[in-house]
Amino acid sequence: MSIPNSFSKNISLPSVQGNQSRNPSNFSNINNQTSNNDSPTQRKKLEEKIIKEIKEEENENEENEIDEIAEEEIEDKAEEKEKDEEEEALNANKTSKGGKIQRLFIYLRTGFVWRPIPKIKTTVLCLEITGVIFIVIGIVITVLSSQIKEIEIRYDNNPDCKIGSVCNISFTLEEEMSKDVFVYYRMKHFFQNHRRYIKSKSNKQLKGNWLTEEDIKNDCDPIKLNKDLYEGIVGLNGTELDPEEVAHPCGLIAKSFFNDSYKIKKQGTDEVILISDQDIAWSIDKKKFKNSENMHKQWLNVENERFMVWMRPATLPDFRKTWGIINKDLKKGKYILEIENNYPVESYDGEKYFILSTVNALGGKNYFLAILYFIVGGISIIAGVLFVIGYKRFNKEEKTTKKD
Repeated sequence: MSIPNSFSKNISLPSVQGNQSRNPSNFSNINNQTSNNDSPTQRKKLEEKIIKEIKEEENENEENEIDEIAEEEIEDKAEEKEKDEEEEALNANKTSKGGKIQRLFIYLRTGFVWRPIPKIKTTVLCLEITGVIFIVIGIVITVLSSQIKEIEIRYDNNPDCKIGSVCNISFTLEEEMSKDVFVYYRMKHFFQNHRRYIKSKSNKQLKGNWLTEEDIKNDCDPIKLNKDLYEGIVGLNGTELDPEEVAHPCGLIAKSFFNDSYKIKKQGTDEVILISDQDIAWSIDKKKFKNSENMHKQWLNVENERFMVWMRPATLPDFRKTWGIINKDLKKGKYILEIENNYPVESYDGEKYFILSTVNALGGKNYFLAILYFIVGGISIIAGVLFVIGYKRFNKEEKTTKKD
């Protein structure tokens, strides 16, 4: 059946123009596809072909839209079904044993989050209670610190205590010190927290491995060989070490090991009070630090607990480290401290102290921690008071505005 030219013109041209925006590549420049020399039959076939393509594209778009709508409806139904199942599970578990736990899991799975809205009363109450608790803890620390008995003696500025000499310093205990009495050395202006200093050690070597220079060059720089330590360095057996061999232990921390020593005597007697170097290092360090098979080539005994204590760098330039423990009571009276002074500190304006101290449940004397608790507690209480003042002032202004 043929279509008249006039009818085909009436239906084809508007359709083509109306769908050019959908697919311009298929329907633009129709006149370019046909020429004036084409017969009416050819023009008619071309227009029928274009109309057919437009209808097919419209049908395809409609089918895609229908599919998308169907998928959305399926997803909505699935979500509604899941919510209904959760509500049914909640209702079923309200009276059953363990229902609260199951409801909690369901709430967590569905994104339930408890968001309390603080009120002025609860906020102020929390701040005040927190402040009181912190201040009470600060008072407890202060009381416990005041019960600790401690004596501190500076000796680097003593004219009798020159480097390389042995000197005696007299001191008096006004009160008895009950065991255990801890012996510390304190240093000032010594920065163990420098990054290069902290990195300058070999953990593999400290575990007992005998390493080559190549193995330690990145860890122990600049102290890698025996010649980098001291001239004429000797080993643990007293023989001079080869300057070109690897230093064991190597690194800056080991080279700067504190080597002063102390003895305590009761004045008027020759009895020397034993200062033990056992159980002063961390248990993990006791497992980690091991001597090598070539121990006679080592210049330090890495299993010495005083060495282990030194190898844990201090955070601040003013620090104290444990040197030993006296496992007996020290009666009050006069004593003599014998110091073998080997560690120089004059080059960097350092200071050295000898300390005797008792300990309690919180350790040694620590007023700094008590001060921190007082500060935080005071800030919390002041914040609570400011909250109350601000709340009353704001409400007063709001009431005045409403009256006006």
